[in-house]
Amino acid sequence: MNSRTKFFALIIFMLGAMVANAVPLKTTVIADATAGIYKLIYRTAEAGKVKVSIYNADGDLVFTETLAHVESFTRPYNFSNLSQGEYSIVVEDKNGKTEEKVSYYFKKVQSIVEVTKIANEANKYLLSVENKDADLIDVKILDAESNILHQQSMTVNGKFSVVYNLTAIKGEITFEVVGSDGLIKTIKY
Repeated sequence: MNSRTKFFALIIFMLGAMVANAVPLKTTVIADATAGIYKLIYRTAEAGKVKVSIYNADGDLVFTETLAHVESFTRPYNFSNLSQGEYSIVVEDKNGKTEEKVSYYFKKVQSIVEVTKIANEANKYLLSVENKDADLIDVKILDAESNILHQQSMTVNGKFSVVYNLTAIKGEITFEVVGSDGLIKTIKY
């Protein structure tokens, strides 16, 4: 073997050793499209510094963070304040870089909300919600001084009704109902 062949053999051997010792970087992204949350799961065999960056479709950086001394983690990233569109979640560590493409599109569900005082019943109210798709509904019941008497979140898919018995409450009662469309329906009695 001449010196040039020995040199290339040594280089190939060293590259093979480096590749064999590299710890694979594993990332997974799980989407909760209704909430705009993307959960990033990161795993590698040895702790180190990890940089997470999120880019929009134009390649603009919209978020970045660096985590030190981590071997694995699961972190939620909330896209609800971002514009709808395509994004890339890039994870970099000493072993390399991975990129996960995500599509953030949301659909707003419009819910029809009605609160009716039940006739001939003292302080009993019927809350009715109707929609064509699953929607997260938040209900607050307030007294005359805006103190929260009752607070509840529920997922409604189709039709839903509930009767609230507020006979122990004297004075004005206010219902505040919010759906995923962000509209607040306020009903006072």
